Amino acid sequence: MSDSQHPSSPPPYPPAAGAPGAPTTPYGAPGGSDPSMQYPPTAPPAKPGNGLGIAALVVGIFAFIGAFIPVVNFVTGVLAAVGIILGIIAITRKNKPKKAGVAGLIVSVVALILSVVLAISYTAGFVSAVDDALPKSSVQESGDEAAEAPVEEAEADASAEVGTRENPAPIGTTIEMESMGSATYEVTLGAPTLDATDIVAAANQFNEAAPEGFQYAVVPVSVTYIGTETGTPWVDLQVSFVSAAGTTHSQADSMAVAPSPLFMEINELYPDASGTGNIVIAIPTADAVKGTWTVEPLFGGDTFFFAAQ
Repeated sequence: MSDSQHPSSPPPYPPAAGAPGAPTTPYGAPGGSDPSMQYPPTAPPAKPGNGLGIAALVVGIFAFIGAFIPVVNFVTGVLAAVGIILGIIAITRKNKPKKAGVAGLIVSVVALILSVVLAISYTAGFVSAVDDALPKSSVQESGDEAAEAPVEEAEADASAEVGTRENPAPIGTTIEMESMGSATYEVTLGAPTLDATDIVAAANQFNEAAPEGFQYAVVPVSVTYIGTETGTPWVDLQVSFVSAAGTTHSQADSMAVAPSPLFMEINELYPDASGTGNIVIAIPTADAVKGTWTVEPLFGGDTFFFAAQ
């Protein structure tokens, strides 16, 4: 058999490109005749995350749960505030997902409101429970007598307290005055002259006569400064007269000058220093002996009452 009679064998190598029988696409190229030689498809790009948004959501959830727990809700308000800050930052970041940040912000705001409201509510309930648990004083009287007894006792205590209008202190009593919660002066009223019209007229030729229905009264006032710095008595203290009818009268009501020594002549006093001076006030003539003298500090103190004479 001749060589021409042998069947043709496939060439050991693929025909060159463009030759008869050659594949239209080279081996190994995408779409070529050999599938094993194709390139794998490209993976899609990873989506960007937003860790701050997730953190805000987690913090908000913990704060929301803690808001319902007594005592703990005093702290969860701070935790909720942190969640709000993280949520705001998360939703303002560019090219980042917003859903987790928005959810975290909303949950944190709700948790903050609940923490404040429930903390106040639980505290009020606790105080109310403690108040209810405390023993209440019992009153033996019944009906109207039980209701009137505390009022009568309070009136009795007020009348028993020396230095009130109902029970003025006797002339010559030394009292301790306080101003703004601190002791400032020891004050003593000397024997007053309730009808000092002639004395006042003689004290200064420019003193006018007392108005109709009034008379001048003069009272000596002795003071000792017991504060820690210095004090000026005529500035720091106000001496007045309260009539039997309840009207108040002071030095400012008239321009009369008191006989010497004048209370206004007591200058600045240092601790333990003392001084005495007269004060003149035009008082109602009617029932003058039933009135009271008052001494009070210029700022923040109680008024102390003395008998008229």
